[in-house]
Amino acid sequence: MKFKNIFWGLILILFGVLLIGRNLGYWNFDWYNFLRLWPVLFILWGLSVLPVRNEIKAFFLVIVLGFSTWYVVQSPDKTTVMSWGWWKFNNYRNYEKDTSRKQTYTLQNNDSLKSVNLKMDAAAGEFYIQDTTSNLVTMLQQGRGINYHYTFTQTNTKGILNIYEKNDHGNFNLNSDNKRMLLLKLNTQPLWNIDLDAGASSVKFDLRPFKVKKLNFDGGAGSFKIYLGNKYPKTYVNLDAGASSIVFKIPKNSGCDLKMSSFLSGKNFKGFHKVGDEHFQTDNFDTAANKIYLNIDAAISSFTIIRE
Repeated sequence: MKFKNIFWGLILILFGVLLIGRNLGYWNFDWYNFLRLWPVLFILWGLSVLPVRNEIKAFFLVIVLGFSTWYVVQSPDKTTVMSWGWWKFNNYRNYEKDTSRKQTYTLQNNDSLKSVNLKMDAAAGEFYIQDTTSNLVTMLQQGRGINYHYTFTQTNTKGILNIYEKNDHGNFNLNSDNKRMLLLKLNTQPLWNIDLDAGASSVKFDLRPFKVKKLNFDGGAGSFKIYLGNKYPKTYVNLDAGASSIVFKIPKNSGCDLKMSSFLSGKNFKGFHKVGDEHFQTDNFDTAANKIYLNIDAAISSFTIIRE
């Protein structure tokens, strides 16, 4: 039997088993973990050209694919403990890294600010919004080669904060050191409009303490975990992404209107009823004091809304 037949057969079988198990709830995994395993392609390529018998190639192929499958399944999100060289990541609140690659910026608050447009533009990475600050924004970045920069302008009571990445060193590293992370802490005083434009990303935004009017995501494949609160009467969320794992947590007493233009491999949003083609609403939408409008456009994805 030809090795290429064994190779593609095992790849397709394992991928199919992963998707079926995920859809049936036997396990969960983060699509972002597939992207982190891209060096496995070099191992498989090298294995295919080794001048050894097909039985030996098949043996090592099973080992490589078995490890890859174990890693994807046992790492459902970024809260899993991982260690890569001098980086140890325990959860999104705990960072241990060489301090020379860790920078913190603060932007002072101005009491005259009533609203802020926060715009983030990046190629890829891990993005977090967590906790509050007495400053307008506190920014923590980690990563080699790539630095995040910002500009801020204020006109009357409205502020515009742009955060963008810049390769300060002109280099590119193919190992784990090239990962980058941006964590933001926001002030609860102004009304926030948040816009994230990024490539393959892991996004976890806990926006429950903040007044949020608009939230826009435009990105590639990745993992999105968005926690929304009820600090503002109407919140509008637009998400345009590739193959993604998407989880929203919303207050149970808030009404929610959901519109989708997606091909979903798995979806779970209990407490909604259908009002039109790919259009759903919670039973309390008409009577709720606070409303959330979700507009989702994604490729092959899993999609979950948790009301609590």
